[in-house]
Amino acid sequence: MNWQRRPQTATRWFFFTLLIVSLAACGTTPASPTAQPAPTSAPAIAPTAAPTQPPPTEAAPTQAPPTAAPTEAAPTQAPATQPAAAGAESTITIVIPEDPPSFDPIINDTGYDALVKNMVLLGLTGIDADGKIYPQLAAELPTEANGDVVINQDKSTMDVTWKLRTDVNWADGEPVTADDVVFTYQAITDPKNGTWTEGLDYVTGMDKVDDHTVVIHFNAIYPSYQTFFGGVHGAIWPKHYCKADQGFIAWDCARTPLSDGPYMLKDWVAGDHLTLVKNPKYYQAGKPQIDKIIVKTVPDASVRETMLKQGDADVIMWTTEQIVNDLAADPNVKVSVAPTSRFVMRLFMNLAAKGSTDPDKNPNPFLKDVRVRQAIRMAIDVDAISKAVWHGYGAPVWTEFHRPPYQCDIARPKYDPEAAKALLEKAGWTDPKGTGVRECHGCQNAKAGEQMKMDLNIYSEYGEPLQLTQQLIGEMLGKVGIQVELSSIQGSVMWADSASGGTEQTGNFNIDLYDDGYKGTDPAPYLRQYYSSASAVPDQGWNVGRWKNAEFDALLEQTNTLDEQKRKEVFCQMAKILDNEVPEILLFATINADAYSTRLAGIQSNINDVVSWNIADWTLTK
Repeated sequence: MNWQRRPQTATRWFFFTLLIVSLAACGTTPASPTAQPAPTSAPAIAPTAAPTQPPPTEAAPTQAPPTAAPTEAAPTQAPATQPAAAGAESTITIVIPEDPPSFDPIINDTGYDALVKNMVLLGLTGIDADGKIYPQLAAELPTEANGDVVINQDKSTMDVTWKLRTDVNWADGEPVTADDVVFTYQAITDPKNGTWTEGLDYVTGMDKVDDHTVVIHFNAIYPSYQTFFGGVHGAIWPKHYCKADQGFIAWDCARTPLSDGPYMLKDWVAGDHLTLVKNPKYYQAGKPQIDKIIVKTVPDASVRETMLKQGDADVIMWTTEQIVNDLAADPNVKVSVAPTSRFVMRLFMNLAAKGSTDPDKNPNPFLKDVRVRQAIRMAIDVDAISKAVWHGYGAPVWTEFHRPPYQCDIARPKYDPEAAKALLEKAGWTDPKGTGVRECHGCQNAKAGEQMKMDLNIYSEYGEPLQLTQQLIGEMLGKVGIQVELSSIQGSVMWADSASGGTEQTGNFNIDLYDDGYKGTDPAPYLRQYYSSASAVPDQGWNVGRWKNAEFDALLEQTNTLDEQKRKEVFCQMAKILDNEVPEILLFATINADAYSTRLAGIQSNINDVVSWNIADWTLTK
């Protein structure tokens, strides 16, 4: 499983460009908002409760100069006063396929950076497996009710006051303060060496009130304010340790971090392993209970699986459907499945002609007609694909609004190939010659006699399950008279910007197949990037199907409210539009699971974060 299922880096770079323009224009901080399943049974699913919020404390770190990858040397944070353990030191091993690029998931967003970030750094908040936001560095969550969220109705702006815990220290003994929060914000928004992170477009500035209080100013009512500097990417960096002149995207401290979390980096041998030891002055008394964590790089999936079975590894992050199936009968292994699913396998359909990005001037001869899109949805047997390829773990999903708290009652589309054929006939796509491939005879956008042939692409890095899914879809469409050419494209090419010849940004495709979905608990940023008319412009979002709907756009603007009931009503109106218009065809959710040894307890897979989100709560049972 790959956390970076979509072109995160390209999207981030686009918004960072907007950020720089905004900074240059106003001379201060950014403004101008833009855009971002239920699991089936698995072996020995073992959920846990949400963590009791974190923040940490002492041991003198030694900062090493950055290298292409750290090498084994003196501990980055050697706990000089750590007492000798009574009895054997407890150690677990987590195996991952590649090194984390750093401890900063904002920069590369591979998921492996988030894995280790959660061990050593805290954000203002976290999100648990059920989608509940909880405080980390924050003393409490700011709300309108407690007076820490103040909305200016006339200007539609808001100020959010964050009060920090007073018992959290960095590993060298220095307290975590408001200066660190402001420093992190200033580093990220630096025009030269900063970057973009979700929500930054809505922030106009940040003020320190006192040593443990900051106020964030928003240029709009921003419903996701509680996860700004929180959630899977959220981390506050130490002002006294990180070197501001190195810049956020390149500073040493992202690879040799100073901890305020439950663990500290001891050593990092590039291409082999990282060693993390528990922080003896972590602010939560009695936590963590496990002394040492080895994060080992093992590229081969079958080797990682074997290591877990044989007891040489304790956790496999992002366990695929195949591995879950393989482990089902193993008495020494459990699998935790997230309570809800995030990544949904789907078809992205280009409403503009292949090689074009304007469906009004140059419509796709096949897909611009909504009846063809509806017919394609009818022709695909989702249950058969899930059973044949995904071992039954591919739970059907047909709407973006399938997760709490914004679930909408949208009827599941029926698999009905005969109805699909009839709808294609009505759309003017017939097969008078009996060739098995339909032709345009009265269709809307193609020339008379043009055959219904189009490409169906996947990204090559995903592997065999996606290839088999592509093949089955191709066969199913062929049975209703739609001929598709199957091809595989590198993700770096598929999701590159238009100047680099990106397949989607240049419109050089008919249908692409892969999985995607929104992180966190708020679908609005995702909907803005993937469905709004503003994001249909090349390089200004990921509405690569170029679908535009004025009613949908107007509803999207109405989601900028803190009224949860109002938001749900609006989202469900949007759900009906998407169901009728079918700009994308959602098929099924891919599993979000993590496998672990039965000697471990406290692990809970989480779609809003990675498996280490509650690592301070992990314990050994034997």
